[in-house]
Amino acid sequence: MRKRPEKGQDPQNGPQQGPRQGGKPGQKQGPKQGPQDGPPRWRKAQREIEALRARVARLEAEVQECRQLNKRLAEVTDVVAEVLLPAEQRDEERLRALLANYERTL
Repeated sequence: MRKRPEKGQDPQNGPQQGPRQGGKPGQKQGPKQGPQDGPPRWRKAQREIEALRARVARLEAEVQECRQLNKRLAEVTDVVAEVLLPAEQRDEERLRALLANYERTL
């Protein structure tokens, strides 16, 4: 009569240890979990990533606004500098062009 293998034993090779997937001996290896259904640290990391993406988008918008304001300030500075020059040094054609550009951007 043939002896049945005990639970956890391979009938040909003896006790089974299961496939080794890395890690330390005795450490449980669970199934891979994605960011949506993973442990709380995955969900927390996902929330942090989304918050950082939103923050970067806001900062990029602010940088763009600063660039536009700096350009506007440079235009106003050019107009003021041209107006403040004495009449004999003033380039009337350039002043008209600067004023036209300034009025167009309003």
